[in-house]
Amino acid sequence: MELFWKRSIKNLSLKCYTSIDDLPIKTWFEIHKTANFLLLLREPVKITNDIYDEILGFWEEMYNQYINKFGLSDEFIVDLRSQMRVAEMRADYIITGQRHFLTLIKIEEEKERLHNLDVKEPQDLEIILAKISKYYGFKLSSKELTVTEYYSYLHSIGNGKAS
Repeated sequence: MELFWKRSIKNLSLKCYTSIDDLPIKTWFEIHKTANFLLLLREPVKITNDIYDEILGFWEEMYNQYINKFGLSDEFIVDLRSQMRVAEMRADYIITGQRHFLTLIKIEEEKERLHNLDVKEPQDLEIILAKISKYYGFKLSSKELTVTEYYSYLHSIGNGKAS
């Protein structure tokens, strides 16, 4: 029982974002870009391993919230399927020793490499928000707009794209 009490006190003392309903979209994208989970902190604290683990736990929970609410992107699913095909071929090669699997693996990896070259650089968040603002007729701020609001706006426009 004492361990539960200590954990509860620690959670109360750490001021950080814990939900996609309050996390600003600008911070969401910055964390994806830098993998700096400390951006979740609302107030500076001395970072220990326990604090970092707790922040990482908040991030994982928020990512689960995102997936449960909005699902996975089509690009992510296509990439995942390609990785699964390569993994299956590698397993087949290891199990059978048949060298033609190495050729098939190289072909699949080259297709993936070419596909990644075709993928355009994602648009700047502020440009996307300008388009969404124009569509809805009011200004949206990346510092105030939450993750939930941003993706809800995109999905309501249609196909998750603001053009």
